[in-house]
This record gives sequence, structure tokens and C-alpha cells, in this order.
Amino acid sequence: MQEGFVITEGVACAPAVIFKNDPPMVNIVHIAPEDVEKEIELYHTTLERTHRLFLDEKNNVQSVMAKEFLDVAILYLTDNYVKKLIEDRIRNELCNAESAVMRCYHDYINELISLNDPFVMHNEFEIHNLAETLILELRKKKVVLPEISEDSILVCNNITPAQFLTMNTSHIKGILLEDGNTQSHLAIVLRSTKIPAIFNVSNATKLIAPGTNVLVDAYANRVYLDPLDELIWQANKNAQKYHKTDSSRVDVIKPLMAQYKTSSDGERMRILANINSVSEINKLTCLPSSGIGLFRTEFLFMNCSQEPDEEQQYLVYKKIMDMLPSNYEITFRTFDFNADKLPLYMSMSSAFNVDTNQHHRNTLVKQLRAILRASAQRQIRIMFPMVAGYEETMELIDLFNTVKQNLTAQGYDTGRIKTGIMIETPAGALMSDALAPLVDFFSIGTNDLTQYTEACSREAATHRNDELTPAVLKLIYLTVQNARKHRIPVCICGELVHNLNYLALFISIGLRDFSVAPFYLNKLLEKIHELEVRIDLNLATKINAVRTKQEIIELNKSLIAQNFGHSGMID
Repeated sequence: MQEGFVITEGVACAPAVIFKNDPPMVNIVHIAPEDVEKEIELYHTTLERTHRLFLDEKNNVQSVMAKEFLDVAILYLTDNYVKKLIEDRIRNELCNAESAVMRCYHDYINELISLNDPFVMHNEFEIHNLAETLILELRKKKVVLPEISEDSILVCNNITPAQFLTMNTSHIKGILLEDGNTQSHLAIVLRSTKIPAIFNVSNATKLIAPGTNVLVDAYANRVYLDPLDELIWQANKNAQKYHKTDSSRVDVIKPLMAQYKTSSDGERMRILANINSVSEINKLTCLPSSGIGLFRTEFLFMNCSQEPDEEQQYLVYKKIMDMLPSNYEITFRTFDFNADKLPLYMSMSSAFNVDTNQHHRNTLVKQLRAILRASAQRQIRIMFPMVAGYEETMELIDLFNTVKQNLTAQGYDTGRIKTGIMIETPAGALMSDALAPLVDFFSIGTNDLTQYTEACSREAATHRNDELTPAVLKLIYLTVQNARKHRIPVCICGELVHNLNYLALFISIGLRDFSVAPFYLNKLLEKIHELEVRIDLNLATKINAVRTKQEIIELNKSLIAQNFGHSGMID
């Protein structure tokens, strides 16, 4: 079958269970003026019933993550702004509640996306699904989830995180999804469950009949129907090489050295881990890494019902640092609420902005104080997300320095701290020459950079997050060259790094630090050790001349053939 995007690696073979979650068809039905209030009352009654339904599901479900997603759904369901939009549309256009709900949520999403609200971009699928749930409730219908009592491969066209987490996931051995986004909430959930999953498998629910034996090889990005026993055996054998670990290793791996052959003394290449939670740190005891290149701190407090104070945050950061050796570098990204999702205690859907919002500024100060207090006697890095302007960077660095000076005056030892910014927008990349002297390092976030460069939402970027486009390549190249010009390190993270087909090109343009999800560490290390790299002196000219994605592929092929002794893309 056609391959898609690997979300979670692994191998699984079991009978297929098909779940089709088709969106309801909605027609605009005009109503008489005397029926308007009755239609609005129908909407209110349905809204209250749906609210109770979500609350009941939240109380009954065991998964903390499912509760979290249901809270997000309730947040948008009870949004007074959207409620008024729907009521006004029913009154002004004399239309039925179903069409008002669908069109108002659609317009609401487009309105916020036009404001470049990353939070909404990341939740676009969930908001659409909420509208569909309301419509089904208006019709007094419900989505019926399949009962899974035996080991199965779940095949679906789409499914929400909350729907998935309310199922018996212990019997779900693999997942194939016709749609999906590599950075969606569902992808995050599946990575936490370690269930092998492949997204964007076209027409899977049509091509696979219920009960068909399905082999999901999410290492090779392949799906087989009714596979022979020999094929299943071979897939499992091939998977074993990704599970090799040193059982005697009880601490985090020491920094790995890979020599860059074009310089006399060599440049160290590091593979770093992207971490979301304290529990994920335990994975680093058996996976190779040189440090944590991206610790998403907002995920630490997602389930808090009240904003954590400085002391609560300090204890969490102290625990993290105590779990790791002092020479193991950690890069903490400060809260990036918009780019991921909001914690339970926060109801805002506007951008998290320390320049214009004093409460947001106070939140950042509390976080910086907590991290700095916990950093005594060790070296860490603090990274600010979504930074694009010179004044903004100066203000953040000044704020950091003020916090550090105040702590020092209070008698705290704040350790050796480096500060950096994430280059995630075209503006940040274009300003990188001016920004580099202000900071100690850059980190290129390819997911948001792709999204903003290609002018699309995260859901619309499904087919682009792990595909390198000419515009994104040129912005990455510009950023790397400016970082090297000012002699600051630059790291790269995101789905593009998981696609090892671009590793040769990234190394050739000067990238040395690569930060990936833990389950990619072994594969990345193995590939780095295979490479023999030397600079192509004409690379800048070739990159500037690139016009299409196919030309990028050809350029990468030429680098592989020239530097590594073979041609072609990775299978």
C-alpha cells in the first residue's frame, strides 16, 4: 500500500478494525421569522447537553490526557464569542442551527488563523470536530466507537485524541490513519503510547476490509495486507536492531563525538533529545544522546488547575536537573503556550506576549527565577520561542539579566546559563545576522518555520512538515551561515530532522547539532556514523539556484553520491 508519515516507529500485525468518522453533511435550511427563537433555543439546549456529555466523559475516562483534550473542547464549546456568532447568524440569516454552527466555527477558525494565532492552528482539527459533534447532537446522533476486545490494527479516516483515549487502547497494536498531521495532538498522544502508527495512508478504510490481517512496519514505512509468515518474521527481525541497548548503562549517555573530516581538529556533531515530560527522561538511560536540545516546559504543567507558583516550578526543574549528570546539557524552552496547547488554568486564546501583557511577563519572570534557582552548580541553556525582532530579543535578554541579577543579590547561585532563541519564522531567519550577536545560540524550529514560510496552518501543513521546500532550505541556510559568521552554535529540530533523507544536506550546510524525539535517536546516531562528509565548495550557489523540491532531492542525491559512496534516498 501507499506509504504515509511515520508517527511512532514499531512493528505490529493483527486483524483490522475499521472506524469511519465521516463529517456530517450540512445543508442551509431557511426558517420562518417566527421560528428563530425556537431554533436558538434548540441550539442552547443542544449546547448544554453537549457540555454535560463532555463533563461526563471527563469524569468517566481514566486517561489524564483525554481529560485534557476534553477540557480544550469545553473551552471552545462555551466560548461566549462563538455562541453570539451562532445566535446572530440564526437571527440575521434566518437559517437552521446546524448550518449556523458549522459556518460560524469555520469562520471563527479562519478569523484567528488570519491573525497568525499558532494555538488555533494547532487545534484546528479539534475545533472542526467540536462543530461536527454539536451537529450530531442537534440530530440526536452520536459517534459510535468500535468495541476492541482483541488485538487489532485500528484503521480510520480520522479520530480525535479524546475518542482514541476513551477506547481500550491495550488491544490496539497499530494505527493507520487516512489523514493527520505529524504535529497534531493525536500524534503527540500516539507517541506517548508507543503504538506503531502511520498517518496519511490514502484510502485505507476503503482498501482494507474488516478482519484483514494487517502488518504495520513503521520502521520501513510500509503496510502489508495478509502478509506471509516469512514477511512478518523479516519485519520483526529488522526491527530488532533498533532495540539494541546496553543493559549495564544506568546513567545518561556521555556526549558523543563524531569527527567532521574537513577540518584538522574536527568539529563535534551532537544528537540531542526533544523531551516533553519528566517520565521521558528515563528513556535517555538506554538511548544515545549528547544532551536535551529541546525541553518543552509548557508540558510540565498542562494538568495544573491553577498557575504554578515559583516554588512549585523550582521543585520540578530541580528534580529534572538532579536526575541528570552535571555535564549533561539541558536546553529549556520557556513556555510556548500558543504553539502547543493551553494548560487547564489558562483560558486565553491570544498570543502569549510579554511585551504587551503584564501578566504574561510576570509568568515568564516566575519561570526564569525557578529555572535559574534550580540551575546552581551546572550549565544549562534557556531558549525563548517565536522570536523574530531585534527589540523583542533585546527586551527578553534584558529581562533575563535583570532576573539573574536580582537572584544573585538575594544570595542565589544561578549556575552557568546560556541564552538563545528559536528561529521559527521567516522574519527571524531574515534578521538572524542582527540577532546572532545578542544571544549565545540559535535553534531552528522547522515545523513552525515551514508553516509560516509556506503560509498554511499546522493541519494544512500535513504534507510539508517533513518535506524540505526551496524557501525553507534557503532560510535555514541563511540562518546557519549567520550563526557561523558570529561564531554561535545552531541546532535544528522538527520533523525535517526526522527525515534522514536531508541529513547529508544539513551537515553540508554547516549544521552540527540535531535534536529529535527519543525514538529517533538510535537511527540518527547510526546514520551519522555512516556519513563521510566534506564541504561542497559550490553548495551556496547550488542552494541559491534551487527552485523545486525535486531539485533539492537531486542536490541531496549528489551530496550522498559524492560524500558517502552511494546514491539514492533512504528506503
